[in-house]
Amino acid sequence: MENRKYKILLIEDDKMDQLAFKQSMQSQKLPYDYTVAGSVSEAKNILSSDKYDIVISDYSLGDGTGFDVLDLVKDTPIILVTGAGDEEIAIKAWKAGTYDYLVKDNERNYLKAIPITVENAIRHKELEGKLYLLSGAIMSTDDSVYITDMEDKIIFVNKAFRETYGYSEEEIIGQYSNILWIGKPQDGNTRSVFQTRTVGSTWEVGFYHKRKNGSIFPVSLSRSIIKNPKGNEAAVVAVAHDISERILIEDELRTENLKLERQNQLKSELAVTVTEALKASFESGDTNKTKRIINDFLDISKIEAGKLTLERHHFDVRSVVSEVVEATFPLASEKNIELKSFMPESELTVNADQNRIMKVLNNLVKNAIKSVSSGGHINVLAREVDNQIRLEVQDDGSAIDSSEIHKIFNHYTMIKEQLYKHPHDTDIIPPENNSDLLMQALSLPIAKVLVELHGGRLWIEANQEQGNKFCFDLPKPAGVKEASMTAASASSR
Repeated sequence: MENRKYKILLIEDDKMDQLAFKQSMQSQKLPYDYTVAGSVSEAKNILSSDKYDIVISDYSLGDGTGFDVLDLVKDTPIILVTGAGDEEIAIKAWKAGTYDYLVKDNERNYLKAIPITVENAIRHKELEGKLYLLSGAIMSTDDSVYITDMEDKIIFVNKAFRETYGYSEEEIIGQYSNILWIGKPQDGNTRSVFQTRTVGSTWEVGFYHKRKNGSIFPVSLSRSIIKNPKGNEAAVVAVAHDISERILIEDELRTENLKLERQNQLKSELAVTVTEALKASFESGDTNKTKRIINDFLDISKIEAGKLTLERHHFDVRSVVSEVVEATFPLASEKNIELKSFMPESELTVNADQNRIMKVLNNLVKNAIKSVSSGGHINVLAREVDNQIRLEVQDDGSAIDSSEIHKIFNHYTMIKEQLYKHPHDTDIIPPENNSDLLMQALSLPIAKVLVELHGGRLWIEANQEQGNKFCFDLPKPAGVKEASMTAASASSR
Protein backbone atom coordinates (compact mmCIF):
# COMPACT_ATOMS: atom_id res chain seq x y z
CA MET A 1 0.00 0.00 0.00
CA GLU A 2 1.33 3.40 -1.00
CA ASN A 3 1.84 5.61 2.05
CA ARG A 4 0.66 9.19 2.03
CA LYS A 5 2.34 11.84 4.14
CA TYR A 6 0.10 12.79 7.04
CA LYS A 7 0.58 15.09 10.01
CA ILE A 8 0.16 12.92 13.10
CA LEU A 9 -0.01 13.88 16.78
CA LEU A 10 0.93 11.09 19.19
CA ILE A 11 -0.25 11.60 22.78
CA GLU A 12 1.69 9.16 24.99
CA ASP A 13 3.07 9.69 28.51
CA ASP A 14 5.26 6.56 28.51
CA LYS A 15 8.75 7.40 27.26
CA MET A 16 9.45 3.82 26.17
CA ASP A 17 6.24 3.74 24.11
CA GLN A 18 7.18 7.10 22.58
CA LEU A 19 10.56 5.71 21.56
CA ALA A 20 9.00 2.50 20.22
CA PHE A 21 6.60 4.57 18.07
CA LYS A 22 9.45 6.58 16.56
CA GLN A 23 11.52 3.46 15.84
CA SER A 24 8.52 1.75 14.26
CA MET A 25 7.88 4.72 11.97
CA GLN A 26 11.53 4.67 10.89
CA SER A 27 11.73 0.91 10.40
CA GLN A 28 8.54 0.88 8.33
CA LYS A 29 9.84 3.91 6.43
CA LEU A 30 6.55 5.74 6.94
CA PRO A 31 6.84 9.33 5.72
CA TYR A 32 4.70 10.69 8.55
CA ASP A 33 5.23 14.18 9.89
CA TYR A 34 4.60 13.40 13.55
CA THR A 35 4.65 15.31 16.80
CA VAL A 36 4.71 13.74 20.29
CA ALA A 37 2.85 15.14 23.32
CA GLY A 38 3.45 13.63 26.79
CA SER A 39 0.18 14.74 28.41
CA VAL A 40 -3.30 16.07 27.82
CA SER A 41 -2.22 19.62 28.70
CA GLU A 42 0.71 19.49 26.31
CA ALA A 43 -1.55 18.16 23.58
CA LYS A 44 -3.93 21.01 24.27
CA ASN A 45 -1.19 23.60 23.75
CA ILE A 46 -0.05 21.93 20.53
CA LEU A 47 -3.55 21.64 19.11
CA SER A 48 -4.28 25.29 19.85
CA SER A 49 -1.64 26.40 17.36
CA ASP A 50 -1.53 23.64 14.76
CA LYS A 51 -3.77 21.21 12.92
CA TYR A 52 -3.23 17.50 12.27
CA ASP A 53 -4.64 14.91 9.94
CA ILE A 54 -4.97 12.35 12.74
CA VAL A 55 -4.43 11.99 16.48
CA ILE A 56 -3.18 8.77 18.11
CA SER A 57 -3.71 8.82 21.88
CA ASP A 58 -3.07 6.41 24.73
CA TYR A 59 -6.12 5.96 26.91
CA SER A 60 -4.34 6.31 30.28
CA LEU A 61 -2.44 9.60 30.53
CA GLY A 62 -0.79 11.25 33.50
CA ASP A 63 -3.22 14.19 33.64
CA GLY A 64 -6.27 12.61 32.06
CA THR A 65 -7.62 10.00 29.69
CA GLY A 66 -8.39 9.55 26.05
CA PHE A 67 -11.87 10.99 26.70
CA ASP A 68 -10.23 14.32 27.57
CA VAL A 69 -8.52 14.23 24.18
CA LEU A 70 -11.88 13.73 22.51
CA ASP A 71 -12.96 17.07 23.94
CA LEU A 72 -9.93 18.82 22.40
CA VAL A 73 -10.57 17.86 18.77
CA LYS A 74 -13.80 17.89 16.87
CA ASP A 75 -12.99 17.37 13.20
CA THR A 76 -9.79 15.32 13.49
CA PRO A 77 -9.95 11.49 13.49
CA ILE A 78 -8.70 9.93 16.77
CA ILE A 79 -7.22 6.44 17.18
CA LEU A 80 -7.32 5.30 20.82
CA VAL A 81 -4.64 2.95 22.21
CA THR A 82 -5.69 0.87 25.20
CA GLY A 83 -4.09 -1.77 27.33
CA ALA A 84 -5.04 -5.43 27.20
CA GLY A 85 -8.32 -6.01 28.98
CA ASP A 86 -9.57 -2.48 28.30
CA GLU A 87 -11.60 -3.48 25.26
CA GLU A 88 -14.84 -2.31 26.88
CA ILE A 89 -13.31 1.13 27.42
CA ALA A 90 -12.16 1.15 23.82
CA ILE A 91 -15.64 0.30 22.55
CA LYS A 92 -17.12 3.00 24.78
CA ALA A 93 -14.63 5.51 23.37
CA TRP A 94 -15.40 4.36 19.84
CA LYS A 95 -19.07 5.04 20.44
CA ALA A 96 -18.15 8.44 21.85
CA GLY A 97 -16.41 9.46 18.63
CA THR A 98 -13.05 7.77 18.14
CA TYR A 99 -12.52 6.37 14.64
CA ASP A 100 -10.76 3.19 15.74
CA TYR A 101 -8.75 1.68 18.56
CA LEU A 102 -5.62 -0.45 18.99
CA VAL A 103 -4.79 -2.78 21.90
CA LYS A 104 -1.27 -2.61 23.32
CA ASP A 105 0.62 -5.85 23.64
CA ASN A 106 3.88 -6.51 25.40
CA GLU A 107 5.78 -7.00 22.15
CA ARG A 108 4.29 -3.75 20.79
CA ASN A 109 3.08 -5.46 17.63
CA TYR A 110 0.15 -3.01 17.60
CA LEU A 111 2.58 -0.46 16.13
CA LYS A 112 2.71 -2.49 12.91
CA ALA A 113 -1.05 -1.95 12.51
CA ILE A 114 -0.79 1.84 12.71
CA PRO A 115 -0.29 2.51 8.94
CA ILE A 116 -3.41 0.64 7.85
CA THR A 117 -5.42 2.01 10.80
CA VAL A 118 -4.35 5.57 9.97
CA GLU A 119 -5.20 5.05 6.30
CA ASN A 120 -8.64 3.67 7.08
CA ALA A 121 -9.42 6.42 9.60
CA ILE A 122 -8.49 9.18 7.15
CA ARG A 123 -10.41 7.54 4.32
CA HIS A 124 -13.37 7.26 6.64
CA LYS A 125 -13.07 10.95 7.42
CA GLU A 126 -12.84 11.90 3.75
CA LEU A 127 -15.83 9.72 2.93
CA GLU A 128 -17.81 11.38 5.71
CA GLY A 129 -16.96 14.76 4.24
CA LYS A 130 -18.07 13.71 0.77
CA LEU A 131 -21.27 12.23 2.14
CA TYR A 132 -21.94 15.43 4.05
CA LEU A 133 -21.49 17.53 0.91
CA LEU A 134 -23.56 15.12 -1.15
CA SER A 135 -26.31 15.06 1.44
CA GLY A 136 -26.32 18.85 1.62
CA ALA A 137 -26.47 19.16 -2.16
CA ILE A 138 -29.32 16.64 -2.44
CA MET A 139 -31.31 18.21 0.37
CA SER A 140 -30.85 21.79 -0.85
CA THR A 141 -31.40 21.29 -4.59
CA ASP A 142 -34.62 22.58 -6.13
CA ASP A 143 -35.06 19.34 -8.06
CA SER A 144 -36.96 16.41 -6.58
CA VAL A 145 -34.63 13.53 -5.68
CA TYR A 146 -35.84 10.10 -4.67
CA ILE A 147 -33.99 6.80 -4.25
CA THR A 148 -35.51 3.37 -4.69
CA ASP A 149 -34.17 -0.07 -3.86
CA MET A 150 -33.89 -2.69 -6.59
CA GLU A 151 -37.49 -3.73 -5.90
CA ASP A 152 -38.56 -0.17 -6.83
CA LYS A 153 -39.55 0.77 -3.27
CA ILE A 154 -38.76 4.36 -2.30
CA ILE A 155 -36.16 4.52 0.47
CA PHE A 156 -35.23 8.22 0.39
CA VAL A 157 -36.73 11.57 -0.69
CA ASN A 158 -35.35 15.07 -0.34
CA LYS A 159 -37.10 18.25 0.79
CA ALA A 160 -37.89 19.43 -2.75
CA PHE A 161 -39.58 16.10 -3.47
CA ARG A 162 -41.82 16.40 -0.43
CA GLU A 163 -42.79 19.96 -1.35
CA THR A 164 -43.39 19.17 -5.03
CA TYR A 165 -45.29 15.90 -4.66
CA GLY A 166 -47.07 16.75 -1.41
CA TYR A 167 -46.05 13.63 0.53
CA SER A 168 -44.54 13.54 3.99
CA GLU A 169 -41.51 11.30 4.47
CA GLU A 170 -43.59 8.81 6.47
CA GLU A 171 -46.21 8.60 3.71
CA ILE A 172 -43.85 7.98 0.81
CA ILE A 173 -41.03 5.83 2.24
CA GLY A 174 -41.72 2.18 1.45
CA GLN A 175 -44.12 2.96 -1.41
CA TYR A 176 -43.45 1.68 -4.92
CA SER A 177 -42.35 4.46 -7.27
CA ASN A 178 -45.26 3.76 -9.63
CA ILE A 179 -47.34 5.79 -7.19
CA LEU A 180 -45.82 8.82 -8.94
CA TRP A 181 -46.91 7.84 -12.46
CA ILE A 182 -50.26 8.65 -14.06
CA GLY A 183 -50.65 5.25 -15.69
CA LYS A 184 -52.96 5.57 -18.66
CA PRO A 185 -53.08 8.99 -20.37
CA GLN A 186 -55.99 10.92 -18.85
CA ASP A 187 -56.46 13.26 -21.82
CA GLY A 188 -54.62 14.62 -24.85
CA ASN A 189 -52.46 16.86 -22.69
CA THR A 190 -51.36 14.26 -20.13
CA ARG A 191 -49.72 11.55 -22.19
CA SER A 192 -47.29 9.59 -20.04
CA VAL A 193 -44.29 10.13 -22.33
CA PHE A 194 -43.58 13.07 -24.61
CA GLN A 195 -40.75 14.96 -26.26
CA THR A 196 -39.74 18.46 -25.25
CA ARG A 197 -37.15 20.80 -26.71
CA THR A 198 -34.21 21.86 -24.52
CA VAL A 199 -31.54 24.08 -26.07
CA GLY A 200 -31.50 24.75 -29.80
CA SER A 201 -32.60 21.66 -31.71
CA THR A 202 -31.95 19.21 -28.84
CA TRP A 203 -34.88 17.11 -27.66
CA GLU A 204 -35.33 15.15 -24.45
CA VAL A 205 -37.94 12.72 -23.19
CA GLY A 206 -40.39 14.06 -20.64
CA PHE A 207 -42.93 12.31 -18.42
CA TYR A 208 -46.09 13.21 -16.57
CA HIS A 209 -46.05 12.58 -12.82
CA LYS A 210 -48.85 12.70 -10.28
CA ARG A 211 -48.88 14.52 -6.93
CA LYS A 212 -50.54 13.24 -3.78
CA ASN A 213 -53.60 15.39 -4.51
CA GLY A 214 -53.93 13.80 -7.96
CA SER A 215 -52.79 16.83 -9.97
CA ILE A 216 -50.65 16.08 -13.04
CA PHE A 217 -47.45 17.92 -13.99
CA PRO A 218 -44.63 17.37 -16.53
CA VAL A 219 -41.10 16.42 -15.47
CA SER A 220 -37.78 15.66 -17.06
CA LEU A 221 -36.45 12.56 -15.32
CA SER A 222 -32.91 11.19 -15.03
CA ARG A 223 -32.05 7.94 -13.23
CA SER A 224 -28.75 6.35 -12.21
CA ILE A 225 -27.87 2.95 -10.79
CA ILE A 226 -25.97 2.83 -7.48
CA LYS A 227 -23.61 -0.15 -7.05
CA ASN A 228 -22.23 -1.49 -3.79
CA PRO A 229 -18.48 -2.08 -3.21
CA LYS A 230 -18.82 -5.54 -4.74
CA GLY A 231 -20.17 -4.08 -7.98
CA ASN A 232 -23.72 -5.30 -7.47
CA GLU A 233 -26.68 -3.00 -8.20
CA ALA A 234 -28.03 -1.72 -4.90
CA ALA A 235 -30.36 1.23 -5.58
CA VAL A 236 -31.62 3.72 -8.17
CA VAL A 237 -31.33 7.49 -7.81
CA ALA A 238 -33.97 9.49 -9.70
CA VAL A 239 -33.92 13.27 -10.22
CA ALA A 240 -37.20 14.81 -11.40
CA HIS A 241 -37.27 18.40 -12.64
CA ASP A 242 -40.64 20.15 -12.89
CA ILE A 243 -40.83 21.54 -16.44
CA SER A 244 -44.36 22.99 -16.27
CA GLU A 245 -43.08 26.49 -17.01
CA ARG A 246 -40.98 25.27 -19.94
CA ILE A 247 -43.93 23.37 -21.43
CA LEU A 248 -46.11 26.48 -21.03
CA ILE A 249 -43.51 28.57 -22.84
CA GLU A 250 -43.21 25.94 -25.59
CA ASP A 251 -47.00 25.96 -26.04
CA GLU A 252 -47.02 29.76 -26.17
CA LEU A 253 -44.19 29.79 -28.70
CA ARG A 254 -45.96 27.15 -30.78
CA THR A 255 -49.15 29.20 -30.71
CA GLU A 256 -47.29 32.38 -31.65
CA ASN A 257 -45.52 30.58 -34.49
CA LEU A 258 -48.86 29.38 -35.82
CA LYS A 259 -50.19 32.94 -35.57
CA LEU A 260 -47.16 34.28 -37.42
CA GLU A 261 -47.52 31.66 -40.11
CA ARG A 262 -51.19 32.52 -40.47
CA GLN A 263 -50.43 36.25 -40.54
CA ASN A 264 -47.81 35.73 -43.23
CA GLN A 265 -50.35 33.77 -45.24
CA LEU A 266 -52.95 36.49 -44.73
CA LYS A 267 -50.44 39.17 -45.72
CA SER A 268 -49.87 37.33 -48.97
CA GLU A 269 -53.62 37.03 -49.47
CA LEU A 270 -54.01 40.72 -48.66
CA ALA A 271 -51.38 41.66 -51.25
CA VAL A 272 -53.23 39.62 -53.89
CA THR A 273 -56.53 41.23 -52.92
CA VAL A 274 -55.08 44.74 -53.02
CA THR A 275 -53.60 44.06 -56.45
CA GLU A 276 -56.99 42.86 -57.71
CA ALA A 277 -58.70 45.91 -56.18
CA LEU A 278 -56.19 48.32 -57.73
CA LYS A 279 -56.58 46.64 -61.10
CA ALA A 280 -60.37 46.97 -60.91
CA SER A 281 -60.22 50.62 -59.85
CA PHE A 282 -57.75 51.48 -62.63
CA GLU A 283 -59.96 49.80 -65.20
CA SER A 284 -62.99 51.71 -63.92
CA GLY A 285 -61.07 55.01 -64.04
CA ASP A 286 -61.93 55.80 -60.39
CA THR A 287 -58.70 57.54 -59.33
CA ASN A 288 -60.07 58.55 -55.92
CA LYS A 289 -60.84 54.93 -55.06
CA THR A 290 -57.42 53.87 -56.32
CA LYS A 291 -55.71 56.50 -54.21
CA ARG A 292 -57.67 55.51 -51.10
CA ILE A 293 -56.84 51.81 -51.53
CA ILE A 294 -53.14 52.64 -51.88
CA ASN A 295 -53.20 54.93 -48.83
CA ASP A 296 -55.03 52.38 -46.69
CA PHE A 297 -52.65 49.60 -47.66
CA LEU A 298 -49.64 51.84 -46.98
CA ASP A 299 -51.07 52.75 -43.58
CA ILE A 300 -51.56 49.08 -42.68
CA SER A 301 -48.00 48.28 -43.78
CA LYS A 302 -46.53 51.21 -41.83
CA ILE A 303 -48.55 50.35 -38.72
CA GLU A 304 -47.33 46.73 -38.76
CA ALA A 305 -43.74 47.92 -39.30
CA GLY A 306 -44.07 50.53 -36.52
CA LYS A 307 -43.13 53.30 -38.96
CA LEU A 308 -46.34 55.32 -39.14
CA THR A 309 -45.54 58.90 -38.07
CA LEU A 310 -47.99 61.50 -36.76
CA GLU A 311 -47.84 65.21 -37.56
CA ARG A 312 -49.30 66.64 -34.37
CA HIS A 313 -50.59 70.16 -33.78
CA HIS A 314 -53.33 71.83 -31.74
CA PHE A 315 -56.71 72.12 -33.45
CA ASP A 316 -60.42 72.23 -32.66
CA VAL A 317 -62.08 68.87 -33.33
CA ARG A 318 -65.35 70.67 -34.07
CA SER A 319 -63.89 71.69 -37.42
CA VAL A 320 -63.10 68.04 -38.17
CA VAL A 321 -66.66 67.01 -37.32
CA SER A 322 -68.06 69.72 -39.56
CA GLU A 323 -65.87 68.76 -42.53
CA VAL A 324 -66.57 65.04 -42.22
CA VAL A 325 -70.32 65.49 -41.85
CA GLU A 326 -70.39 67.85 -44.82
CA ALA A 327 -68.33 65.46 -46.98
CA THR A 328 -70.44 62.39 -46.15
CA PHE A 329 -73.83 64.09 -46.25
CA PRO A 330 -74.41 63.26 -49.96
CA LEU A 331 -73.82 59.54 -49.27
CA ALA A 332 -76.35 59.64 -46.45
CA SER A 333 -78.90 61.51 -48.59
CA GLU A 334 -78.67 58.87 -51.33
CA LYS A 335 -79.92 56.31 -48.79
CA ASN A 336 -82.45 58.73 -47.28
CA ILE A 337 -80.51 58.73 -43.99
CA GLU A 338 -80.68 61.76 -41.69
CA LEU A 339 -77.12 62.80 -40.70
CA LYS A 340 -76.69 65.39 -37.94
CA SER A 341 -73.89 66.72 -35.74
CA PHE A 342 -74.07 67.91 -32.12
CA MET A 343 -71.25 70.01 -30.65
CA PRO A 344 -70.71 72.41 -27.74
CA GLU A 345 -70.24 76.12 -28.32
CA SER A 346 -66.72 76.19 -26.86
CA GLU A 347 -63.60 74.84 -28.52
CA LEU A 348 -62.60 71.20 -28.12
CA THR A 349 -58.84 71.37 -28.53
CA VAL A 350 -56.61 68.34 -29.04
CA ASN A 351 -52.95 67.89 -29.97
CA ALA A 352 -53.09 65.33 -32.78
CA ASP A 353 -52.58 64.65 -36.46
CA GLN A 354 -55.62 66.41 -37.93
CA ASN A 355 -55.68 64.45 -41.19
CA ARG A 356 -55.48 61.14 -39.30
CA ILE A 357 -58.29 62.07 -36.91
CA MET A 358 -60.39 63.21 -39.86
CA LYS A 359 -59.78 59.82 -41.47
CA VAL A 360 -60.87 58.02 -38.29
CA LEU A 361 -64.14 59.96 -38.09
CA ASN A 362 -64.74 59.68 -41.83
CA ASN A 363 -64.32 55.87 -41.65
CA LEU A 364 -66.75 55.62 -38.75
CA VAL A 365 -69.42 57.74 -40.42
CA LYS A 366 -69.16 55.89 -43.74
CA ASN A 367 -69.36 52.59 -41.90
CA ALA A 368 -72.56 53.78 -40.23
CA ILE A 369 -74.01 54.90 -43.56
CA LYS A 370 -73.37 51.43 -45.05
CA SER A 371 -74.96 49.76 -42.00
CA VAL A 372 -78.09 51.88 -41.56
CA SER A 373 -81.21 51.19 -43.62
CA SER A 374 -83.08 53.81 -45.61
CA GLY A 375 -84.93 56.23 -43.37
CA GLY A 376 -82.44 55.73 -40.53
CA HIS A 377 -80.60 58.28 -38.46
CA ILE A 378 -76.92 58.98 -37.72
CA ASN A 379 -75.72 61.50 -35.12
CA VAL A 380 -72.13 62.70 -34.75
CA LEU A 381 -71.31 64.17 -31.33
CA ALA A 382 -68.26 65.87 -29.86
CA ARG A 383 -67.88 66.72 -26.16
CA GLU A 384 -65.60 66.73 -23.13
CA VAL A 385 -65.52 63.80 -20.70
CA ASP A 386 -63.15 64.38 -17.79
CA ASN A 387 -59.72 65.02 -19.37
CA GLN A 388 -60.71 63.49 -22.69
CA ILE A 389 -62.28 64.82 -25.87
CA ARG A 390 -64.88 62.28 -26.97
CA LEU A 391 -66.33 61.83 -30.46
CA GLU A 392 -69.30 59.54 -31.05
CA VAL A 393 -71.05 58.22 -34.13
CA GLN A 394 -74.52 56.99 -33.19
CA ASP A 395 -76.83 55.06 -35.52
CA ASP A 396 -80.13 53.26 -35.21
CA GLY A 397 -79.15 50.31 -37.39
CA SER A 398 -79.10 46.64 -36.38
CA ALA A 399 -77.11 46.14 -33.20
CA ILE A 400 -73.75 44.43 -33.60
CA ASP A 401 -73.58 41.09 -31.82
CA SER A 402 -71.14 41.30 -28.88
CA SER A 403 -69.35 38.14 -30.07
CA GLU A 404 -68.56 39.86 -33.39
CA ILE A 405 -67.19 43.12 -32.01
CA HIS A 406 -63.59 41.89 -31.63
CA LYS A 407 -63.54 40.82 -35.30
CA ILE A 408 -64.50 44.26 -36.55
CA PHE A 409 -61.14 45.74 -35.61
CA ASN A 410 -59.03 42.89 -37.05
CA HIS A 411 -58.25 43.76 -40.65
CA TYR A 412 -57.28 40.18 -41.53
CA THR A 413 -60.60 38.83 -40.23
CA MET A 414 -62.58 41.58 -41.90
CA ILE A 415 -60.88 41.02 -45.25
CA LYS A 416 -61.45 37.27 -45.05
CA GLU A 417 -65.13 37.58 -44.12
CA GLN A 418 -66.01 40.40 -46.52
CA LEU A 419 -63.89 39.60 -49.55
CA TYR A 420 -64.14 35.82 -49.82
CA LYS A 421 -67.19 34.08 -51.14
CA HIS A 422 -66.26 30.99 -49.11
CA PRO A 423 -64.40 32.10 -45.92
CA HIS A 424 -63.44 28.56 -44.98
CA ASP A 425 -62.00 27.66 -48.36
CA THR A 426 -58.27 27.67 -48.85
CA ASP A 427 -58.64 29.15 -52.35
CA ILE A 428 -59.14 32.92 -52.48
CA ILE A 429 -62.04 34.02 -54.69
CA PRO A 430 -62.40 37.83 -54.53
CA PRO A 431 -65.82 39.14 -55.60
CA GLU A 432 -66.20 41.57 -58.50
CA ASN A 433 -66.69 44.62 -56.27
CA ASN A 434 -63.65 43.83 -54.12
CA SER A 435 -62.44 47.46 -54.26
CA ASP A 436 -65.38 48.75 -52.19
CA LEU A 437 -65.32 45.76 -49.86
CA LEU A 438 -61.58 46.08 -49.33
CA MET A 439 -61.90 49.71 -48.24
CA GLN A 440 -64.78 48.79 -45.96
CA ALA A 441 -62.81 45.91 -44.45
CA LEU A 442 -59.83 48.15 -43.66
CA SER A 443 -61.71 51.21 -42.45
CA LEU A 444 -62.48 50.20 -38.85
CA PRO A 445 -59.17 48.40 -38.07
CA ILE A 446 -57.23 51.44 -39.35
CA ALA A 447 -59.44 53.80 -37.34
CA LYS A 448 -58.81 51.89 -34.11
CA VAL A 449 -55.03 51.78 -34.54
CA LEU A 450 -54.84 55.49 -35.44
CA VAL A 451 -56.73 56.42 -32.27
CA GLU A 452 -54.48 54.22 -30.13
CA LEU A 453 -51.36 55.79 -31.70
CA HIS A 454 -52.66 59.11 -30.37
CA GLY A 455 -52.91 57.66 -26.84
CA GLY A 456 -56.67 57.25 -27.03
CA ARG A 457 -59.08 54.35 -27.35
CA LEU A 458 -61.93 53.35 -29.66
CA TRP A 459 -64.82 51.09 -28.72
CA ILE A 460 -68.36 50.08 -29.64
CA GLU A 461 -71.50 50.26 -27.51
CA ALA A 462 -74.29 48.18 -29.04
CA ASN A 463 -77.91 48.30 -27.88
CA GLN A 464 -80.79 46.30 -29.36
CA GLU A 465 -83.16 49.26 -29.06
CA GLN A 466 -80.81 52.17 -29.81
CA GLY A 467 -78.54 50.65 -32.45
CA ASN A 468 -74.74 51.16 -32.27
CA LYS A 469 -72.47 53.82 -30.87
CA PHE A 470 -68.85 54.05 -32.08
CA CYS A 471 -66.85 56.14 -29.59
CA PHE A 472 -63.28 57.29 -29.38
CA ASP A 473 -61.45 59.42 -26.82
CA LEU A 474 -58.42 61.64 -27.36
CA PRO A 475 -56.35 63.10 -24.53
CA LYS A 476 -56.95 66.81 -23.93
CA PRO A 477 -53.70 68.82 -24.00
CA ALA A 478 -52.43 70.06 -20.65
CA GLY A 479 -53.25 73.69 -19.88
CA VAL A 480 -56.38 73.88 -22.05
CA LYS A 481 -59.33 75.43 -20.21
CA GLU A 482 -62.54 73.48 -19.63
CA ALA A 483 -65.02 73.96 -22.46
CA SER A 484 -68.64 74.93 -21.93
CA MET A 485 -70.86 71.89 -22.01
CA THR A 486 -73.87 73.75 -23.40
CA ALA A 487 -74.54 71.68 -26.52
CA ALA A 488 -75.91 73.02 -29.74
CA SER A 489 -77.71 70.77 -32.20
CA ALA A 490 -77.01 71.55 -35.81
CA SER A 491 -77.99 69.87 -39.03
CA SER A 492 -75.15 69.12 -41.37
CA ARG A 493 -76.89 71.05 -44.11
